Amino acid sequence: MRRSRIWSVGAVACLVTVLAGCGTDLAKQTFPRSTVPATADLGGGSTDPTTATNGGGGVTGDEAFASKNLRRADPCGLLNEDALAEFGTPANSRLRDYDKCSNYMKDKSGKELNFTLTVGEILTGTSAEGTFKIGGLPATESELQDKTACFTNAITESSPKRAITLQMGGSGGLCEIGRKMLENVVKQVREGAQPLKLAKGTVVDLDPCEILDPSVIKSTIGESAENRLTTLHACSWNLSGASFDLSFEIGSNPDDLADAAETTPVDLGGVKAQKKAEKSSGSDRCRLEWAHAPFPEDRELAEVVSIEFSRYSAQTGEDTCAKVEAVAKALIPKLPTG
Repeated sequence: MRRSRIWSVGAVACLVTVLAGCGTDLAKQTFPRSTVPATADLGGGSTDPTTATNGGGGVTGDEAFASKNLRRADPCGLLNEDALAEFGTPANSRLRDYDKCSNYMKDKSGKELNFTLTVGEILTGTSAEGTFKIGGLPATESELQDKTACFTNAITESSPKRAITLQMGGSGGLCEIGRKMLENVVKQVREGAQPLKLAKGTVVDLDPCEILDPSVIKSTIGESAENRLTTLHACSWNLSGASFDLSFEIGSNPDDLADAAETTPVDLGGVKAQKKAEKSSGSDRCRLEWAHAPFPEDRELAEVVSIEFSRYSAQTGEDTCAKVEAVAKALIPKLPTG
């Protein structure tokens, strides 16, 4: 599951799920269909499930499903009106992040029918071989006992296990609808997914597990820390008693949330960021966020870079905020510019 942004005012105000229509619309319109060019020389991925991989050609060898190609795919382009119309009356699709889109529509009987599509979701507790096939990909699904929600996954990578997932909410018969809709999505990806429309200098194509030099990771958390691409746009390094996270997200500009979130401005050599430190029960945590690029067509949102370091048992003399600031200063020159 996606790591929560613990100091985000929006996260406190509204927990977005497929079962409710709460949340800020990041995008409200459908764009003409175009394709994301395939990336050459993708290479293979690690067989170690704790480490990041770009996915090569995924579980089927089809490079359309490699992480490098899926990063730019527009999830709302996949969850489009033409595809949804088979099941009822679509509403406006709502972009939640680079990789997540929701549509809270009505079925053919006028009842609520909610879809949330996530591209590149990490799966746990399920076999990479799946239990059936969707569009040629191994797939799994689960359903709430009362039949009001179904979760369907088309597995794109086996190490780590990653999928295109569709979460559905409604009044019944959801898994059958989910399989049909996800088959449509898989077909679109294979044929060439509509790309996200982002500003120049976007960080959408970056692999957060690969962009930092190993020496930076070593000095922050330790040499033997294991990394994991938790989403297509977020990476986590873990060592006994500590964690370090780097993520690229679409969200509110941290400067606009500064008062409510009680953050402190920091100058990172010309880049203004917001910092929040937290100490409790012996733990020590610091988070640093800044707006890297505007998000088109919505002045209140931005592409946000987030860095967080947590020590679960505070160490004498360690300054967690100094560590995240050092990482930020090492990262900024590596980020694309507009």
